[in-house]
Amino acid sequence: GDFILVNKHSYGLKINRIGKPFAMASNPEYGDVVVFIPPHVNVPYIKRLIGKPGDTIRYINKKLYINGDSVEQELISHDGIETFLQETYLQSSRVIRVQGGSASYPEEFSVPAGHYFVMGDNRDNSSDSRYWGFVPREHFMGTGEMIWMTWQCWTCLPSFSRAGWIN
Repeated sequence: GDFILVNKHSYGLKINRIGKPFAMASNPEYGDVVVFIPPHVNVPYIKRLIGKPGDTIRYINKKLYINGDSVEQELISHDGIETFLQETYLQSSRVIRVQGGSASYPEEFSVPAGHYFVMGDNRDNSSDSRYWGFVPREHFMGTGEMIWMTWQCWTCLPSFSRAGWIN
């Protein structure tokens, strides 16, 4: 129900929402909140960029590894059902949520050239690259910058309680 402001010029100037930029091209960086068209549907998604071309991503027991390096996690809170962690990799830091026990099936992904690996910050409830694959570079639309409104349902009143910058 969140409405997001998107910076469509984050990765260059484009004529269409996807495709190669014609000027000021730049590539996504680790931790960017990216808006893109996934390979399986023609609808924009918003996720966290985790892997770049050539990277090996492993997700084992709710722990993320990028090119063999463990991504640092620090406990923020745990209520028996949900756990919130501060996750840090290079200069990128974010809060993620995991649920339930600590076991998960080991997964490993090798990111091909020209593609990227994305994951949701709500790791156990996210449709992301673990399920439908890698995102081609040309499919990036920009970065999610701000939540400006939340509208849960058609009969509900819009709310601005979650308004603010996206980290």
